[in-house]
Amino acid sequence: MSRRRTAVATVLTLLALIAGTGVVNASPTADAAQTDGANLTTFVAPGDTLEALRDGTATDVLTRRQRVALSDALVVRVSSPDLGTTVADQPGNTTTARFRALLSSPDASLTGVEITSGDDPPRTADLRAEQLVVRRAGQNTFDLIYDTGQLRATDDTNGNGRPDEDGGTAVVPVRVFEVAFTHDGAAAASPVGFFPAAVTFSTPSNDGVVLYPLPGQRLIGQTPLAPGTTLTVSLDGVGRPFAAERTTTVTGRQQSFANLSLNLTGAHAGTPLTVTARFDGESITETRGRLAELNATFMTAGTNDPRTRLRLRNVSFATDGFLVVRDGADGPLVANRYVEAGEYDSLTVRYRQVAAADSAVVTAYVDVDGDRFLVRGGPDRPFRQDGERVSTVVDLDQSTPATPQPTDTPATTPPTTVPPTDTPTTAPISPDTVEARPQSGDRLTDASGDGFGPVIALVVLVLVLAGAARCD
Repeated sequence: MSRRRTAVATVLTLLALIAGTGVVNASPTADAAQTDGANLTTFVAPGDTLEALRDGTATDVLTRRQRVALSDALVVRVSSPDLGTTVADQPGNTTTARFRALLSSPDASLTGVEITSGDDPPRTADLRAEQLVVRRAGQNTFDLIYDTGQLRATDDTNGNGRPDEDGGTAVVPVRVFEVAFTHDGAAAASPVGFFPAAVTFSTPSNDGVVLYPLPGQRLIGQTPLAPGTTLTVSLDGVGRPFAAERTTTVTGRQQSFANLSLNLTGAHAGTPLTVTARFDGESITETRGRLAELNATFMTAGTNDPRTRLRLRNVSFATDGFLVVRDGADGPLVANRYVEAGEYDSLTVRYRQVAAADSAVVTAYVDVDGDRFLVRGGPDRPFRQDGERVSTVVDLDQSTPATPQPTDTPATTPPTTVPPTDTPTTAPISPDTVEARPQSGDRLTDASGDGFGPVIALVVLVLVLAGAARCD
């Protein structure tokens, strides 16, 4: 097999493991290795449950998976007819010692041969290392428990599937090994992919993590770590005093995610960030980011009745908010209109009462708590640009020719399905009618989200390499 065709096969194997679909007959010898009666299944668990797995006190921590991160615990579950009796007949005082003795006999074998080595010499993982702990999981079923980060691999110069006597080196990701078990003529095998312990946060292209000084800011990360793994994610300001830290638990069985919902109300927009994910106190991922400014712009346009309604054009809101009209600089509120994030050619704000002052003040507010209500004394606050409120004064005494008023026309489709209308989406407020509403607090979420960048990249690589193979 040429190097290019081997590369195609390697990428296809990795792609299948990342997607969680498994690999059938991953090596040329897979068909010969599969016989009735034996079974081999791989599981992963959070790395901090390793000792509990070895002690037999861990429960409900295993996830069936053919890929493992280097910080995870790896469990290889094997079974075959009469395996329990055979192990019991071996010398030794513990299940681990007796199973080791069986693997040293001609009646059974356990091998892990790399299938992503290409044309390089094959390497084999040392699956009988001193760290191996074996626990009985059933009458003829046994769990072989490993600290993945301590597994080592050596060259297999004699091709027997067992490590050579040179000590070997640590398994370096990304690699795929075929783990095979035989006992008394029965055999089973499964590929296992080894991946780095890392989190890939979903970010705009070439822009790093972008968050806003608002509550409910979602930080979504995809990771190969085992479900149940606890991570600490910290956000630190670069050049400005800002820090936030949260813990989250990895979720998802086929695809794993580390998701957070952060309350960043009060943080200073424009602050550069360093986003760090840690496991067991050690940094596994560091990503740049920033707290972006919440921008809003608009221009006033003439109406034939400026004391009952106000027309605005070229309206742009970076996030959901309100257009608020006050009757004079220090007068009462006469109107507010809820505006979804987006850009609009024109919007009309109708007053609740006729404006009496010589001028009206129009201000754009951020719907900080996302409840679609502007609340006096609540968290909602004005948009700002260069530290100043996004606001303007409209002269109500200026005569305006009577012209037909167009309906609201969004320049781009807003991100939600509620279209703007000529009337406020929420009722206008006044100092006599507003209510105090509690501000939403921090919360953790485990919803899945974006983050399939590695898979897409591998798909592209597969297509390129497949083309190269056809030309070979």
